Amino acid sequence: MKKPNTAIYIALAIVVVGLVFQFMEMGVFGEDPMPKVTQFNQLFFWTGIAVWALGYMQQEAVKKKDSENDL
Repeated sequence: MKKPNTAIYIALAIVVVGLVFQFMEMGVFGEDPMPKVTQFNQLFFWTGIAVWALGYMQQEAVKKKDSENDL
């Protein structure tokens, strides 16, 4: 099995940041120390999902191309 491409790792980091900001905004960790930044938690989360989807599509295209070359 091939190693996932860099876009998938970047997407994972962005999604985790978005989730942490969501939890901070909800007050899970106490009072929100940076409300001006955490208000963009959905933007971080969905951007991460979009980057993941693009990376996954690229990875699948490479797999398909490799399988066609094997035939």
